[in-house]
Amino acid sequence: MIRHVVFQPSNRSIGVPHGTLVSDAARQAGVWIDSPCGGNGTCKKCGVTLIAGGKEETVLACQTKVETDCVVRTTSESEIVTLSSASARAVTFAPYTRTAAYPDGACFAAFDLGTTTIVCYLLDAKSGRQIAVHGMQNPQTAFGADVIARAAYALENSANPLRVSAASGLNRLLGKVCRIAGKTPEQVVLISIVGNTVMHHLLLGYPVDALARAPYEPYRSEKLILPAKELGLAAHESCEVLLPPVIGGYVGADTVACMSATAFDTLLEPTFLIDIGTNGELALTDGQKIAVCATAAGPAFEGANISCGMRAIDGAIEHFSLEDGRLLCRVIGGGEPAGICGSGLIELVSLLCQTGAVDETGLLRQNGCLSDRVVQTQTGVRAFRIAGEGNDALLLTQKDIRELQLAKAAMRAGVETLIGVLSLRPEQIKEVLLAGAFGAHLSPDALFGVGLLPGGLSGRVKSIGNAAGEGAKAYLRNFELFQQSEALAESADYIELTDSDTFSECFIEAIAFPEKGAN
Repeated sequence: MIRHVVFQPSNRSIGVPHGTLVSDAARQAGVWIDSPCGGNGTCKKCGVTLIAGGKEETVLACQTKVETDCVVRTTSESEIVTLSSASARAVTFAPYTRTAAYPDGACFAAFDLGTTTIVCYLLDAKSGRQIAVHGMQNPQTAFGADVIARAAYALENSANPLRVSAASGLNRLLGKVCRIAGKTPEQVVLISIVGNTVMHHLLLGYPVDALARAPYEPYRSEKLILPAKELGLAAHESCEVLLPPVIGGYVGADTVACMSATAFDTLLEPTFLIDIGTNGELALTDGQKIAVCATAAGPAFEGANISCGMRAIDGAIEHFSLEDGRLLCRVIGGGEPAGICGSGLIELVSLLCQTGAVDETGLLRQNGCLSDRVVQTQTGVRAFRIAGEGNDALLLTQKDIRELQLAKAAMRAGVETLIGVLSLRPEQIKEVLLAGAFGAHLSPDALFGVGLLPGGLSGRVKSIGNAAGEGAKAYLRNFELFQQSEALAESADYIELTDSDTFSECFIEAIAFPEKGAN
């Protein structure tokens, strides 16, 4: 028996068999519902309002079946905070050329296909000038917040829904950015796409079996040029897609693009390139050799697995400061805070460590100028009151702090491992290039305050914006740079952290926070 579901506020409707999960119906209808836990019912963040038979109730979409015709009211999909500017590499405009003539108003599209968000940059095909940019939530988040959850879904069920979801998201975003620029997708004649290895494989329909188990090797790693229609992308009929190579199991084309954007292989002094996120990726050069690795930091930096956590969208607290003993915060979009995103989480915990409200072990204590905000909940859980009062209070729990400890320990251990691989000391590293939106909204001091970076790197952190996106644009502007991306990827020494004793030892040590007043 077919049941009809109408999703609001988008007013999209779909008919599904009786007993279909609301989350599955939403995917089929092209409606995004956040599900960081991948549909296990543990994160409690896929709450929707189910309206049927004159009754309304709040349910979890991943645990509720459609048993009658109904209306499902979801949270409106918020606009992603998109970095429109970044440190760009100057390249000669010499794009990939073909015999087919370009249509009037032809343009190029560069995609940064991230685990959490997708960003599209539209370029004029005659000059390479950027004419529009827009971002959106990666619709694959409905299958899990991180690449491990999505690979597991593909293995246990099918990879095809993830492939379709990625292509659908790219098409939707391309349509949006074209409307912003007064263009149509049919005018897009060349596309580049960068992303981590799992995102790359799922989009291409490659098996992810080898990525889900040791030795975590990609199915294919070389650069590719494919027809857009082969990937299910709606663009000009002769449009082709440039896909730079991936390096290893969890170091993908996005890291290659970051290195291309920063001319990383030409740097003569020790330099770190770090992209903090669900899948933290790191590259280090000593001026001759390059070593890279990826850390499974988990979704805490994206606000997932945090009780009051949320993406970096309107309503999220992105920045904290302390003035005269008072806790101040900055909310994306202004207004009342609805939760806390990754940058806000790190800055808050750094302040709590600084004031003594959190000790080296991560324990919340009633100590220091913020001690009056450390409370005991009705369930006996110790928590820090961020904002609000009573039942409406926004709380950071002891468990949330533990989640951050694990995430930052993974990043710190990755940093220490690469430093050891190249036989360097932190003091020898000239600069730390912090890539991505996360780094752009974060005070570097907070990274040292929670111990994510060693103190020896203090004063040398520079935010460079979305370097992966810049690399994707550079490949469109200069085809030779794209051609060189394969040699660049092959020149990097990929370090598999699961095989590293150094990583395991550093991870355990890095769980603790720095002592108060220390880096």
